[in-house]
Amino acid sequence: MKNSKVSKTGAVVITMLFLGTMLLAPSFSATFEKTNSKMNNYFEKTIIIPDAFIDETGQDFVRRYEFSDIPKEDVMFAGEQNDIGYNCDAGKSIVRSIPLYVGEPVDQTVPGRGRTGSLDPDSNDKDDWYLFSVCEGQNIQASLNSGENYDFELLGNDGVSVGQSYTADVTGLYFLHIFANDGAGTGDYILSVTLGSQNDVGTGNDAGDEIGSATPIVPGSYSGYMDVSDTEDWYSFNANSGEGIFVTVEPIEKSDYDIHLYKPSGELVHSAQYYGDDDLEYPADASGTWKIKLDMFPGWDESKWHDNYFLYGSGAYELALEVGGTAEAPIVAIPQPDITPVAQTFIVDDDPNSNKDEYGEIKWRKLKHI
Repeated sequence: MKNSKVSKTGAVVITMLFLGTMLLAPSFSATFEKTNSKMNNYFEKTIIIPDAFIDETGQDFVRRYEFSDIPKEDVMFAGEQNDIGYNCDAGKSIVRSIPLYVGEPVDQTVPGRGRTGSLDPDSNDKDDWYLFSVCEGQNIQASLNSGENYDFELLGNDGVSVGQSYTADVTGLYFLHIFANDGAGTGDYILSVTLGSQNDVGTGNDAGDEIGSATPIVPGSYSGYMDVSDTEDWYSFNANSGEGIFVTVEPIEKSDYDIHLYKPSGELVHSAQYYGDDDLEYPADASGTWKIKLDMFPGWDESKWHDNYFLYGSGAYELALEVGGTAEAPIVAIPQPDITPVAQTFIVDDDPNSNKDEYGEIKWRKLKHI
């Protein structure tokens, strides 16, 4: 069973809600299906820094990035620095880079969405490292504004410096290194990182934004990108009745993209909506052109969630499509029978001469359903 964040408020005097609670749960499940499902595993998703990097002990470095992660050596800065919204100092080395979300609204109060940081060379804080995801073919442009003698460099997916602008040669993680030159003092900086035109599935453009303009693909592996101004990517492919359809989407960083499958008639037949990687399989029951919609959860519509919820968004993804073989049909929800609400009220009369009415005038209510 999937966990969900469902808060219960208020109380009813001596009210029994046993059956009522059971019946309410399914109605909540659709709305809250994604709140905690895979939440813990997703926030602890392991990011493997390129093999060329080793830590101070000489061992291969595997790092867990978490929403509240603060590198141990930087704890002294917590509350004093607020690098790009994390309320701590950014990592001092590439293996301690913290995520920077490029294609999202700038907001210094949200981790990874801010663009302001600090360096304090006198306290051995001479370097800040950030990472972000890029799709192959996208151009990276960066700049730095500071009153001190600070500079920066971009590093490719292999950890090699590529200067201050670069066109990604592979889909993956890229790095921004901000550093203080000799003689620089303590100060703040404002960074900017933007990505050029998209290259979804190698087309040199953004994939279609609606079902009627879906980008054609054939079975294989691809990469793409979505951000605040591009919350849906549509793809089309051919399949024959009886063939299995298998679709996998893997975000490169902590983005969250869902899969929706449409049959040739345009009917939505199946979705995969989980945190992190999504896998969908479906046995084709019609021949023709099928469609896939990838979209962001919860996207950038704040009406979908309360304002202070951590919004997922911009980043590169890897898409894999297979057609053929045998696919499992999705589990169909069992319809619930209609239940007529029944309520009974019992009144205990006040009797001042005995204790048989020890509950006074409290009314007992037994509710089978509310």
